[in-house]
Amino acid sequence: MKKRAFLSIALMALASAISPSAQADTFPSRAIRFVVPFGPGGGTDIVARLIAPYLSAQLGQQVVVENRPGAGGVIGSNMVAKGPADGYTILFADSARSIAPSMQKDLPFDITKDLDPIGLIAGTPLLLLAHPQAPVKTLDELIRYAKANPGKLTYGSSGNGTPQHFAVELLKSASGIDLVHVPYKGAAAVVADAVGGQINLAAATYAPSVEYIKSKRLIPLTVMEPKRLPALPEVPAAAEHYPEVVMSIWFGIMLPVGVDPAVRTKLVDAVKAVVANPEYAEKLRAAGFEPMRESAEEMKTRIAREVKLFGEVARKAGITPE
Repeated sequence: MKKRAFLSIALMALASAISPSAQADTFPSRAIRFVVPFGPGGGTDIVARLIAPYLSAQLGQQVVVENRPGAGGVIGSNMVAKGPADGYTILFADSARSIAPSMQKDLPFDITKDLDPIGLIAGTPLLLLAHPQAPVKTLDELIRYAKANPGKLTYGSSGNGTPQHFAVELLKSASGIDLVHVPYKGAAAVVADAVGGQINLAAATYAPSVEYIKSKRLIPLTVMEPKRLPALPEVPAAAEHYPEVVMSIWFGIMLPVGVDPAVRTKLVDAVKAVVANPEYAEKLRAAGFEPMRESAEEMKTRIAREVKLFGEVARKAGITPE
């Protein structure tokens, strides 16, 4: 009997030692996988590799960037969503995750139910740019011309279902204009063809466009941010005319649902500390991005709002899932 009692006490002690609370006390005790659902070299990968060493310093363990591309980001995202909820595998997400439900059939996960946001950490503004020989030089001129000449102006984006594509479709829906979409396989090709005059307009982020704007080879008509950019104070925000037209490319961190609250809190606090770090902010800006301070709850609200909004945009524009 004494042996049985001793064994029972020992088992209880062992269970306590490896309970979620005990694990949270020692978290992290090994390297963390930082899953980027796209290949190396793109914006998502660049920002992930910028923040990873700062998160490593905050958490005291190495944060290893792991590229898991495929199916427009679905493969890597699903790997995290369906993976172990222990805090050691986290997703570096971008704004395209909110668009995916409108563009892809039979998604194997639900972004609003299977993934848990813990904070936005960076963003980059979207602009609508015109070739100098295009018949429009301002947003007002674009609206007037496009209404008088429906289907005459072309605009390029980084591809079907990208934030660039949906940003212009959102503007089209709000303003009642008709522009012809020309999808490309990446931002560089869009900007190059806009500079060369092959398309009238380009939806692009600020970083690959800034040199062409400075040299007046591209004219910025509007920004898709809630307010004007400090770098381009003379360029109006589309929201000044159409409050619903707000679109920026964001980057944030998500966990599978079910991570121990104490572990989650450690990760949230680490993200907050990094975003507040001036050195990190400086490196982001040097790479063409802006730090964003958006909490886990704010990010969750944003994603839910965007999933609904993009579904409506896709329906109105006749964009069907692939």
